[in-house]
Amino acid sequence: MAWNIQPSSEEIAFLMEAGIIYRDARRFAEADEVFRGVRALIPRSEVPEVALGTVRFALGELQKAVAHYEKALKLNPDSAFAHAQLGEAHVFRKDRAAAKKHLDEAIRLDSRGATGAHARTLMELLNKMVPVAGSRS
Repeated sequence: MAWNIQPSSEEIAFLMEAGIIYRDARRFAEADEVFRGVRALIPRSEVPEVALGTVRFALGELQKAVAHYEKALKLNPDSAFAHAQLGEAHVFRKDRAAAKKHLDEAIRLDSRGATGAHARTLMELLNKMVPVAGSRS
């Protein structure tokens, strides 16, 4: 017998919130499991893929986080959230060019929203951590 489960957007949001709570409580295995479940329910959405990346990022697994963010951008190249998260990962890798590229794109895509504001803050951090060649710190 095959199950035909069609979760509502409210149910998906509830599951995502549960995963975020697990992640923020540093219960990474549970967060990963929840986000993987959401990804199985909505495989064409970049949101659970980015969320999986945030778990890897929190664990300090930057390369794995980057892989999730890049996969998310393949699902939705116009995801400001995915660009901002990928830019943040590159800030921590001190890859100025890649960070700037993705943070600029996040700002362009969400110039007035919370994601754009977060990307601008990360850009300021990037400029303090990895100054432009020839500038004084």
